[in-house]
Amino acid sequence: MPNVLNVYLSPYRGDVSACRQHLHPDEYEWFHCCEGGGIQAVGQWRGRGKPGDTLLIPPGMPHVFCASEEGCRTEVLMLSVRYFSGDDASSSEATFLLEHLAQFVEKNGYLLPLNDADRKSCGALFHSILDLQEKPAFGNALRINSLIGNLLEIGFHLPEPPRRPYAVDSGASERRISELLFYLDSMYVQPVTVEDALEITGMSRSSFHLHFQQATGQTFCQYLNDLRLAVADHLIRDGVPPDEAAKRSGFTSRSNYYQQRRNRRAERD
Repeated sequence: MPNVLNVYLSPYRGDVSACRQHLHPDEYEWFHCCEGGGIQAVGQWRGRGKPGDTLLIPPGMPHVFCASEEGCRTEVLMLSVRYFSGDDASSSEATFLLEHLAQFVEKNGYLLPLNDADRKSCGALFHSILDLQEKPAFGNALRINSLIGNLLEIGFHLPEPPRRPYAVDSGASERRISELLFYLDSMYVQPVTVEDALEITGMSRSSFHLHFQQATGQTFCQYLNDLRLAVADHLIRDGVPPDEAAKRSGFTSRSNYYQQRRNRRAERD
């Protein structure tokens, strides 16, 4: 079973580089900062954590968190690399998401770049898992598994969301959806409609919606909006003005971008 720890880290006033790092060879460490803050060191990487931040440390990565003067209260989820070991579709998807998240943080830094809604959602998920863990009851293992699945879904909201390739021997419908996803990754800035998607895939409307949702877990509109929102959010974080970011990510205007972001947030809530 996963293990969530409610930990208070006392202030560390020394040199972060001198603080001894440790590692977990067979576990992912999800670190959520509840109160206070400090500096997370992962190898030579440094990042400052504050309330609401979530960090992910993949297995085998040496790391240490040095709390600031007010200390830091955290909730830490330890998740075994073998937790999703089944051969069913959900285990396969969860394993793929974990590996994608690990690759993302190793490339971009271990502090997950989440929007406000996802930051709050992560905090609520950590707390819910801890609460279930501390009150053993029949059904809690199933509930915890579901909550961890929800936690992994933040991978779809990152600036580089996962795009799972299909095997060469996949059916024609899967290959057509895969080709469409490749097209959307390149052409999201253009006005792409469902009719365009039907023409690209050569499917009937009902078959397209069925196969697209099976492949992505989303409707076509949700997928395209999430893709554009991720691009726009990433550009804005990099200092691009909202008007320009909206235009470069496929929205008709800045107000349209903000409206779509509010709509998507309401859907997730």
